[in-house]
Amino acid sequence: MSATRVLSLGAVVYLLAGCSGMSEQACATADWRTVGFEDGTAGRSEGSIGRYRQQCSEHGVSPDLESYRAGHSEGVRIYCKESNGFAVGHSGAQYQGVCPADLEPDFLAEYNSGRRLHELESALSSVDSRIASNYRAQESIKQELTDIGVKMIATETTAEQRLAMVTRSAELGRHHGQLTTEIQQLERERAVAERSLLEYRATLAAAF
Repeated sequence: MSATRVLSLGAVVYLLAGCSGMSEQACATADWRTVGFEDGTAGRSEGSIGRYRQQCSEHGVSPDLESYRAGHSEGVRIYCKESNGFAVGHSGAQYQGVCPADLEPDFLAEYNSGRRLHELESALSSVDSRIASNYRAQESIKQELTDIGVKMIATETTAEQRLAMVTRSAELGRHHGQLTTEIQQLERERAVAERSLLEYRATLAAAF
């Protein structure tokens, strides 16, 4: 496994941000070899030229397909380096099958390793988010129960209002208990997710 797992910042930003529609000036002045090279280094398929063709046709301009393909071919050989595979997978980006046959096996091995780490980290983050959400809901319930308690003893509160408050308090109590049960289950899920992540990180570290 390669020790260098860093995709250039520019490539990552371009990869994740995508590209906006091309203006008439951009279509008319574009260096299509460079456009193809940038798409290649970002891991976009050669089919991206179809989008440019559609955008530029609105301005009466046709992309230079030959130049684009030449640049794209150069770009993918940079993108498909083994050292980029892990970073691309870890970013959560989808591999679009652009790598040539001589580079794809090593790239995919690294990509799949990074992708697995991304999935395990995302799973743990998701559980943490759900636990935090439940705790926030419980705090909201506690605040509402406090407010109900104040209103219950207020002289202007009617008997009917107090009865409704008792019913509401019971509902809130049940919901609080349900959230507690869910949190306990989520904590168990979190322990499993964290263990899986730590074990996988240890596996990656041992591979260096």
